[in-house]
Amino acid sequence: MKKYNYLMVALMAMMFAVSNSAMAQNDTKSEFSFSVGGYTPNQTTLAEGFGEGFGKAMASMMTFGLYDASKTSKDEKTSPAYTVQYLYRVSPNLKIGGAVTYQHTSYTLSVKNKDTGAYDDVAKNRNNYFTVMPTVKASWFDKKNISLYSKVAAGVCIAFKDSKVKSGVSDEDAKTLLKEVETKKGTRFGYQVSPIGCEFGSKNIRAFVELGYGFQGLGLAGLSIQF
Repeated sequence: MKKYNYLMVALMAMMFAVSNSAMAQNDTKSEFSFSVGGYTPNQTTLAEGFGEGFGKAMASMMTFGLYDASKTSKDEKTSPAYTVQYLYRVSPNLKIGGAVTYQHTSYTLSVKNKDTGAYDDVAKNRNNYFTVMPTVKASWFDKKNISLYSKVAAGVCIAFKDSKVKSGVSDEDAKTLLKEVETKKGTRFGYQVSPIGCEFGSKNIRAFVELGYGFQGLGLAGLSIQF
């Protein structure tokens, strides 16, 4: 009986040691990160690149309805998508939290001249996009200095639009822009799906890259602090 008790004590001690060792590899609970990405649905050139037919419907949806054959844009400038993200570990391989992404775009709006068929510049459009999304991150390969993971996020994108009509533009030309020259706020469904991401570095500080699609970018890279 004593041998049995000694064996149980030894087994429990070994299990406790193994448990502590496993927890030591994942003892960080919080993750704070900053990343920079590019090519998001907020970029009008990405939407207009779909072309005619079905592409027009997609372009209209992806640009808050700004796509119109009688109107066009040029001189587009787009900032990277900047993301700040916080995640909390709820299990050894699963983290949940939230992310906020900011992106800025600007471009010149033009209207098709009925007489010449050319496009005349009539206004300057500026957009600020803020996307807020709950986020889930799952690691499926986790070693001491490197891990592979997948990430899914969904929420809302809020767009603040500010347009300025160029001086000398006729009232008729300005009217053809309608809602495009209004200063207003719009919302739409925001998302990010990253099938594969890779992070590498030390236990507490890691660099990472992701490939996916959504409001954080087709590709993004950043730095995370885990504590």
